[in-house]
Amino acid sequence: MDSLFLLQFACFIFMLVNAFFVALAHLHVRWENKRYERSRWMIVVAMIGLAIQYAVQMVFGFRAMHDDLGAVINILVYTPCFSLISMGIYNIETTRSNLRKMILMCSGIYAAVIVVFFVGTSLHHSLFIREGLYLMLTLFCVSVFYCIYMIIQEMIRRKNMLETMAATDMLPYVRYSRASVIILWLAVLAMPIAIFSTTLLYIVGPAVLLALLFFNLTFIALGSSYVPTEELLDKEEENKGSSRTRYMRSGGGIVRFFQKKQDR
Repeated sequence: MDSLFLLQFACFIFMLVNAFFVALAHLHVRWENKRYERSRWMIVVAMIGLAIQYAVQMVFGFRAMHDDLGAVINILVYTPCFSLISMGIYNIETTRSNLRKMILMCSGIYAAVIVVFFVGTSLHHSLFIREGLYLMLTLFCVSVFYCIYMIIQEMIRRKNMLETMAATDMLPYVRYSRASVIILWLAVLAMPIAIFSTTLLYIVGPAVLLALLFFNLTFIALGSSYVPTEELLDKEEENKGSSRTRYMRSGGGIVRFFQKKQDR
């Protein structure tokens, strides 16, 4: 049993354990919130997808055969999984309409990756797609940079909004935001190099796993202290509005009662 297989097996177990912990994070949620729950399941699916990728690598030995083969499989799986994690982060930060734009953009980039893969395999009749691999890597990097740009923009906007609206502790949100940015930047700097070199993978891989663990822990901690300020304010306004309506209705009933007394 070589060191590469052990590394892949460790990554496989790591992803499954993290998916399990994030899935159980619902038990520690302070407030029921659809936005947080949607993000949580996006991250769980991404973790399971990465675990399946490592299982495929162990069973078929793509990385062991050649770095280029391993890189092709990596990009095919890393691109949608990274997009899911990014959309999970972005979903907490932004409105639903903006999330749809990000979903369309990430889906379009991944569709282009799939097209390049199938065109390359049809031309070369194997997984050694040569120049197609570099085009796939370029599309992967475009997806990563796009996600980072969109997330940082929304983080700045939302942080300013919460500082204005919220009177609660902002530390859990700040830690979550920093962890998100750290893992995204590590993916940018590490993945394009590591997927082409198994030697570098032994160095970069553990660092990315630690960053991913840090992100998952801060995401779970955010859920345990997450207060959806905007939604609570909206509910408070709705409650005030319904209270006024009930008061006006009851007041109207009292007025009609005294009018009847005076008529009599």
